[in-house]
This record gives sequence, C-alpha cells and structure tokens, in this order.
Amino acid sequence: MVADYVRVPRQTEPEFWNVERIEHIRHLARFGKPLWVWDRAKQTSNRILDRIRFRAELEDPGPDPSPNPSADTSTSMAYDRIEMTTPLYLGDMSFGALSGIPNIALARTADITGIVTGTGEGGLHPEVRKCRRITVQWASARFGVDIDVLNTGLGIVIKIGQGAKPGIGGHLPGVKVTKPISETRRIPVGLDAISPAPHHDIYSIEDLGQRIAALKEATGKPVFVKVGVTNYIAYIAAGVARMGADGIIMDGQGAGTGAAPAVVRDNIGLPIEIAVPVVDQALRREGLRDGFTVVAAGRVSSAEDTAKLIALGADVVSLGTAALIAMGCVMVHKCHLGFCPTLLTNKIEENPAKILSLETATRWAVNMVYGWTEELKNILDAVGVSSVRELVGRRDLLLGLNVGEDELRLMGVRGA
Repeated sequence: MVADYVRVPRQTEPEFWNVERIEHIRHLARFGKPLWVWDRAKQTSNRILDRIRFRAELEDPGPDPSPNPSADTSTSMAYDRIEMTTPLYLGDMSFGALSGIPNIALARTADITGIVTGTGEGGLHPEVRKCRRITVQWASARFGVDIDVLNTGLGIVIKIGQGAKPGIGGHLPGVKVTKPISETRRIPVGLDAISPAPHHDIYSIEDLGQRIAALKEATGKPVFVKVGVTNYIAYIAAGVARMGADGIIMDGQGAGTGAAPAVVRDNIGLPIEIAVPVVDQALRREGLRDGFTVVAAGRVSSAEDTAKLIALGADVVSLGTAALIAMGCVMVHKCHLGFCPTLLTNKIEENPAKILSLETATRWAVNMVYGWTEELKNILDAVGVSSVRELVGRRDLLLGLNVGEDELRLMGVRGA
C-alpha cells in the first residue's frame, strides 16, 4: 500500500510542471493551508497567463497569506442549479486512463468539499457511482454509457474535443484494457479503445441541439459541452449556448493526456487565457452570458491562475494534472504505457502487487482543494473584491507585462 510521496526525479528538459509547482501543490495537499498569496513559480515561465499580473501584486508583491481571509468563494453552475463551495471542477479523467483509486478519491473529494468532478469517458467505477457530485461524459464512442449511467450524479458532459489533441478522438491503449476495464467499457480485453473524432450523430450545431434536448428530456439534468480551444471558439461557444446547453468546458493548449501525440499536444490548440475573454465578450454581446457557465481548463497550476482566468471571464476552472500531482504524480509522461511509478495511471490488474492508498489519496486531494481555496481567498482580499462572483470578467484588475498588442486586444487587458 503506497501512502507517501515519491521523490520528484531530476527534470532534464524544460517542463511547465516544474519542481517548484509540484512542491507547491504537495504543500497544499499535505497541510490544506496556503503557502503564498502570489504564485512564485510563474517567474520562470513564459506563458501568457504568467505575464498577466493583478495590479495589486505590482503594488505589494510580497504579502504573507492571511490565516483568516474573508472573501466568499462560493459560486454556482448551470443557471444556479449546481451550487459549489469554490470554483473548482476536477477534470474529466476516465476509469482506465486512471487506475481506479484516483477516480474514487476525486469523486469522494468532490462530495467532501462541495465542488464537482468529471468522470471522463468509459463508464463508471462502482465506487464512483455511489458519489453524488460528479458529471458523467457522453463521448463519441459511448463506452459503457447507458441510461443508468446518465442518471448518476449532477450533470452530463458531451465531449466534442479535448485540449491535448483537438480534432482527435480519445484513445486508451490496448495494454491498459484489462478485464475490469473490458467489463466497464463493454469492449474486448487487450484491444485499443479508440473514440472517433466526430460523434456519429452530431455533424452540425443543430444536431448538437437535438442531443442536448434529448439528454435533458431523458434525465432532467444540466448538460455541458466540452471542446478543445481552436480559432473559432467564440462562435462555437455562442452556438453551444444557443442550443440550450448549461455551460461550456473549454480545454486549452497543454491540457494533458498521456496518450496524445506529442506533435499534436505541443502545436495544436490555443492557450486558455486567450479563449476565455474572447468567449466571455462574445457571449455578452449576444445576450447569452447570464447563468451560462464558462469552465476554463488547461495548465491551471495555482490559485493565482484560477483568479486570473476568472477575472478574464471564466466562472469555474478545471484542475486535471494539478489534482494528479496532489495524489503523487511526478510528471514522467508515461501514462499510456500502464506502468505509472506513482500508481495513478498504471494498468488495472486483478491482483496488483502495489496499490495507492485510497484514504491517503483522498486526504491529499481534499487538502489540496482546501489549501487552494484559502490561497484564492487571500487573492480576492488582496485585489479588493469580496466574492469570487464579483471577480468574473474584471479585466480592469489586470495588466499585461511584455505581452503583445494583439494578445492584449483579444484579452481586453491593458499593457503595463
């Protein structure tokens, strides 16, 4: 039974999830307490989001975190149908891609902390099915999905695309399709589980509208649409809203999956910090913004990232890789091989020699959410807003440092 963190290996190549980011998340996961107010790890990054700063940080770059921040982080999704204690959605990671224990830990974390987690593609682990604060995914292959699965949890996510490989379907390598996954996904043992790029019944925005209406009629639950971020994201988001969806999950460049081709992962897709303000402004122009939920995903690594994306126009942010790091991930990028050294994405054996401690993984994930929330509250206090709802779309609180004019114009942010 594995119940402690392993040492982070020496990183020989540039890595966004560097040792400082990993150690920060581990601190939150161990103690559930804030480490800092402003994210120190961003100093070594050239990402656009890391070159966007709150004006308050430029005025006071070194405040210590308050032990009793006063801001309110509660929010809601889907036209106020889903209440949340803090604007965190634990990203859609499937049973099979993950090894079972992490799926249960994330679902239990959502129930304990009052947030929401996505279950990803491929059916439900029996223990995950018992949890309430989950969404289930309607992906192109529909592995293991039936009406009972759709009626589980708080909502349904129609997955059109994902940030690591926009335009490409899902892929669970055959080495990871063991007997438990075969039974859950209802596919043969040892064969690759490949989701086609398009849904067989969604080829137009009108088709999407029909699927949204059908799923709502069948279940009575909110429906979200998950897409990878591409050039036409503003038009896509407006179409999704007009077709009756309750929100959109936008997966930006860098959103991780171990089975993504590197050439696609590194060169296709747009940064989430560009997409969020463009979508927020487009929805407001069209009168579609109120109540419609914008979820931002893709390399969200800290509470400061969360706050900046909300100030740019998101309602909620999604944590995928960060949640895995909280449960022990050390970024060896071998998820697809089935031999994860931290037992998060290893293939699922019926009699494993070692397993991750469910109690420990759940505690780490719960603490991460609590610590992340406390850091977010400190940032809200520092920028002078009393609640996370008041922060949505407050681009006036931001400044761009060494950011190009085109990017600043798209984001609606002034240069320093």
